[in-house]
Amino acid sequence: MQKKVIIGVVVLLVIVIGVIWFLSSHKNNQTTAPLLSVSAFNQTKNQSATSTPAQAGDTIVFTLNAENQSDKVIEGYILQANLSGITDKATFLDASGAQYDSAINSLVWTPLDIPAHGSITKTFSVRTNQLPVGQTSSIMKFSFNNEISIMISPARVAGNSTTVPGTSMGFHSPSTGASPWLEIVLALIVSTAFVFRKKMLGITSRI
Repeated sequence: MQKKVIIGVVVLLVIVIGVIWFLSSHKNNQTTAPLLSVSAFNQTKNQSATSTPAQAGDTIVFTLNAENQSDKVIEGYILQANLSGITDKATFLDASGAQYDSAINSLVWTPLDIPAHGSITKTFSVRTNQLPVGQTSSIMKFSFNNEISIMISPARVAGNSTTVPGTSMGFHSPSTGASPWLEIVLALIVSTAFVFRKKMLGITSRI
């Protein structure tokens, strides 16, 4: 009886040790996912793209970061950037070596190893397009774990601000041509010259 108890205990210990080893081995073989994040910078205005509205023609640079928070190297990680919120609002300038996959509407970079407690960074840049006629603003969105939103407003035209009925502030295009005051001064000069010439002709005719 005692022998059977000992054998049972030994078998139980073997099973427990086997389960612990299996779980430990399975955990170590799992690929750790990096922590992803994105930021955007308005290169034209030299400011964060999320803190100031962009205008048509502004260059926006997106920076993608993948951080490995584990103690092991993440091998052959593929960075992908889905462009569904960008392609209809901007024109691409540079993708830092990425290939465009039209099937998933994404930029795809060559696989890279991420060192333990290290990170990899990639950038791509776009130029914002003109807003459709009649549209006063638009939002360009991009997600890479976190989501950022960039407001696009119409391009500003040089001119003088003026009050518009029904609004607190308006804007009109710059005036062109000569100032009205210049026309008045020229008219006075011409009139004076004509009168002076007429008097001079009258004096001459009497001599």
